[in-house]
Amino acid sequence: MKLISTIAAATTAFGAPNADHTSRQLIFGGGIIPSGTKTYTAGIRTSADGDTYCGGSLISPTHVLTTSICTGYKEPKFVSVGTHYLNGTQDGEQIKVVSAQNHTSLNFSSGTYDFALLTLEKPSKFIPVKLPKADDSDIKPGMWSKAMGWGVTSYPNGSLSYELQGVSLEVWANDECSQVFNIGDTSVCAGGLPGKDACVADTGGSPTVYSRVSTATEWINSVTKGQ
Repeated sequence: MKLISTIAAATTAFGAPNADHTSRQLIFGGGIIPSGTKTYTAGIRTSADGDTYCGGSLISPTHVLTTSICTGYKEPKFVSVGTHYLNGTQDGEQIKVVSAQNHTSLNFSSGTYDFALLTLEKPSKFIPVKLPKADDSDIKPGMWSKAMGWGVTSYPNGSLSYELQGVSLEVWANDECSQVFNIGDTSVCAGGLPGKDACVADTGGSPTVYSRVSTATEWINSVTKGQ
């Protein structure tokens, strides 16, 4: 099963959350992810034991992939890799962030290339998630994905989940999604089933828009292999 995410989750294999959606930390209609099964997930924090305010995925021993809003909303100072919990140091690894950089082609207005990479002070012991093929051949409409996060599970009065949550989402074809949203080749859509999604405005019909990680593999490799 391929994976996508929201800001409160782990930005994973093929989809990084579009910035228009990432300010709403929400996971609807899912359940708790078994502890220790998705250890490439990373909670982004301002202190080692503080609350996760953003999410990302470990894509190399020293790099976490996330979205650009996570480098601008607050300053990312630590990541908790492999953690099951919203805060604390009872599991996972709390590693200091030494640098953060957005994609060189990021366009805030259009939401294209909405990616950021965090460089860690030391290598993580956990196994990174595998990136998709650059030709996008392993991403197919109709395949099922999973959004994960520590976001609220009800709206409008829910609280952040203390444990990692996940919900299964179906990937849309871009030509179908473009009938709902103005998207391009750098985007991918998933979800839309009533009561099962990662953004409040999209539960009940429309999908959620994510950035297509395969379109950023060249940049990702230039950063991760150049350091």
